[in-house]
Amino acid sequence: MRAPPLRKLLLKSMLPRLASVILIISILLLGITLYFVRLQVSDVQKQSLEGLQQDLSFIVSDTTRQLSDLAANDILINSLVDIEQRDSYLPMFFRSLNLTQANNVSFALYDFSGKKLIDKNFDGTLPNNLQNAWQQETLGASQAYSSISRYGVLISVPVLLGGVAEGALVMYVDSLQALLAPYPRLTNQIVTDNTGTILFSSDTEKFVPSSPFNDVDVENFVVERVPWENLSLYSIKPSSEAYRSLYSLAIVLCVMIIGILLVGLHIVRTTGLLAENTLLNLYTDIENRINTKQGQPRAGSTLEARELVNIREAFDKLLWDLTEVSVSNEQFSNVIDSMGDMLVVVDTANAVILSNRRFEAFCADQYGEVEGTVKFVVNKLNNKSSDELKHFSIQDGHEKQIRWGKTALKDANENVRGSIFVGLDITTQRSLESHVQILNHAMDEATVSIVISDVRRTGQPIIYTNHAFSELTGYSREEIIGKNCRLMQGEETEQKNIAALRQAIIDNRPIETTILNYRKDGSTFFNRLILTPVKIDGVVTHYIGFQQDVTQQRQAELYLQEAKQKAEESARLKSGFLASMSHEIRTPIHGISGVLQLMSDSPLSDEQKHYLSLAKFSIQGLLHIVNDILDFSKIEAGQLQIEAQPFDILEELESIQSQFAILCQEKGLALHFHFNLQGYHVVIGDAVRFRQILSNLIGNAVKFTQNGAIDVTTSIESVPDGNLRLVCNVQDTGIGIADEKQSGIFNVFTQEDISTTRQFGGTGLGLSISKQLCELMQGSINVESTKGEGSTFTFNILLQEGDDSLLLPAHDTRAFKPTKGSKRKILIVEDNDINQIIVKQHLSHHTTLSAKSGIEALQALVKMKVTFDVILMDCQMPDMDGFEATRRIRAGDAGERYVDIPIIALTANAMKGDREVCEEAGMNDYLSKPFDAKDLLDKVQYWAERSKEALDSQ
Repeated sequence: MRAPPLRKLLLKSMLPRLASVILIISILLLGITLYFVRLQVSDVQKQSLEGLQQDLSFIVSDTTRQLSDLAANDILINSLVDIEQRDSYLPMFFRSLNLTQANNVSFALYDFSGKKLIDKNFDGTLPNNLQNAWQQETLGASQAYSSISRYGVLISVPVLLGGVAEGALVMYVDSLQALLAPYPRLTNQIVTDNTGTILFSSDTEKFVPSSPFNDVDVENFVVERVPWENLSLYSIKPSSEAYRSLYSLAIVLCVMIIGILLVGLHIVRTTGLLAENTLLNLYTDIENRINTKQGQPRAGSTLEARELVNIREAFDKLLWDLTEVSVSNEQFSNVIDSMGDMLVVVDTANAVILSNRRFEAFCADQYGEVEGTVKFVVNKLNNKSSDELKHFSIQDGHEKQIRWGKTALKDANENVRGSIFVGLDITTQRSLESHVQILNHAMDEATVSIVISDVRRTGQPIIYTNHAFSELTGYSREEIIGKNCRLMQGEETEQKNIAALRQAIIDNRPIETTILNYRKDGSTFFNRLILTPVKIDGVVTHYIGFQQDVTQQRQAELYLQEAKQKAEESARLKSGFLASMSHEIRTPIHGISGVLQLMSDSPLSDEQKHYLSLAKFSIQGLLHIVNDILDFSKIEAGQLQIEAQPFDILEELESIQSQFAILCQEKGLALHFHFNLQGYHVVIGDAVRFRQILSNLIGNAVKFTQNGAIDVTTSIESVPDGNLRLVCNVQDTGIGIADEKQSGIFNVFTQEDISTTRQFGGTGLGLSISKQLCELMQGSINVESTKGEGSTFTFNILLQEGDDSLLLPAHDTRAFKPTKGSKRKILIVEDNDINQIIVKQHLSHHTTLSAKSGIEALQALVKMKVTFDVILMDCQMPDMDGFEATRRIRAGDAGERYVDIPIIALTANAMKGDREVCEEAGMNDYLSKPFDAKDLLDKVQYWAERSKEALDSQ
């Protein structure tokens, strides 16, 4: 049996569907049309009923208003009062009443007792309930009353006299029909009472008034009802008239449906014919190509659809592609061999149909068992589409994890012909996952709070926190993930720390800071935060933060800082006290020393000279103790400053040797100095402190050595950093130090024992000061001693290399020779009377004037006509000290002639910065009490000569 042509198949298939679609569309259109027609009919009826309601309301309200106007007429009001005369004018008034177009309208006037005084056409008798209702409302309550019922229309209004009803004016129409008949109507209208009796009908022939509405046949009518007060209003229109427009629309729709059906039939027939011809031609072309024949050209008049032409071209291309595929089997084999995954295809008997080289290499690593490997995989994936299997590798001796996936091999008819297995080596991936799990577990269990945020996303939300973070902040992971760390900041968090964190994140750099954070419960803690950027391919994508609660540490730091401040304040107060005491002690010492110097210049006997020398020795010892106490206070207060000035080391050593040579000679001790300076003579360092350390050690050696010798060995060696290391040994043959006492010999106020102090004296500060001076000069000091045999003290300090060019020529007052007969005019500013006397006596061959304060000094300079050559200025004085007085002199308060006058400071202070304070105030030189008379005379002479030379050069 031959198959029917495509055209008939298309017609058979498409016509029922087309008819169904057209039928559904037609039904929808008819339904929509019917809906809108019904909506239009309902709107018309509602408009009709609204008009009827307005008519009824107008009749009642307008008639009531007119009656109220009549009731307010003086004629009616007087008629109720003027009983005798009312019969003369009241009948005429009533005959003229006419309020409506109805013919059977009645009027009546009643007095307050309900007695009818006069009427017009009022012959009927009202029902008792209606009679009682209007009388109660109008006569009793002085209110207007209206009623529409099957008895008619009644409206009553009170005739008021003094606000009280003295009577009533009543209008009565026996039928509502008479009142509503004159008005035009859109539809048939009916009014019924609550019993269903028709009170009004716009079409009295179809709907008879006073008849029951239930007896009316409304089956072929469209009815709309609305209630109005105690009545029911109906709008009635015949269905044929209401839906007249629907009939014409139905005819138009039927014509359209028939036309659409005919057009669709033609389209389907034409389409089928075109498809049939095209497919027939396509079949002919395919058959010719298969038979390697040239296709016959098609007639030019044959019309083909574009889609069918595309099918022909696509099929031609498919034939070409199949031809190309058939010649590229080798390329296909190369493709599957280049796959990174293992591929094997088996038939239904699990025989290998196809496999790539990766699978073959894998089987070679499995003892070459292709069949066994395939069987193992097939059995494991028997009822699975994928699974991870472990395979032992004979090459590296480890297990490999392979993820195998299975897909059914189907032919064109969906028949299963075998299975396709694809294997992926995930051994490295699993190892990395295991490593990541270990790292995650380690991070989560770490005792340090760890948080990670994603800086690529808006708001830089947190994406990970560990358990320690929750314990630290009180926030669970669910509460903090997706939010910013700003959640833990508050009012007391320092804005500069927040700004520093934000800038570090903007700059993609790490930062470590301490910031005040808030826990979930509102409590605060100091958070030691370390933020480190995480880069992927050179781009910062995340930040990892390590957080630690350092509140206790911060509090400890605050306590330590406070303690440090208190300690520094205590040291400052102690230093100030010691300096003050030193000043107070040095002042009387200066007085004693000055008096002794004055005595030494007077004629004395040998015994007196001996006593004087003893006194001078005692003064020097006392001054040495004061200087030690002062140095100790400087070191404790951190005010002792190490200078870095060039000096000649050999010259200093020779000077020290000369200083102690006489003392050693007096005690019968040999003093030997040994030098190994490696050619370094000029060095850079603090010569004063070097001299102090060495003098202290040699002085102790002389003090504790009764016989024998003292050897001083000094050497200099170069160190790798380019500096010089000076090492000095002081060896004596004195009493020595016991082994158990050597460890504390450099402590403050410490000597070997009390007997040593009693026998040799001393404060126990010398070695302690020497040790601290060595450390300040980046060196150290130690001792080696044997009790009864002697001691060796060794110290070293750090110096720098210098040369002769660095030695600046300093003014040497000793080199000045006073001019013969030169007499200077000197102003002595000193508040201590004894010191004034001593200084004046030392300067007895000069002209002197004294002042006890800076104020007196300024006054003397201004008032005195004589011009002074030099001013000796004490620093500490009442009213105005020497510093302020010097500043004012330099500012010109004493006159222009004294702006550059030499001023020499006289002070008992010797603390750090005293000389600098004097220089800053404008003083030229400095003498520390007690001083030698010779030093005073030399300085006065030097500065007086300098001043004279400066004046001569101008």
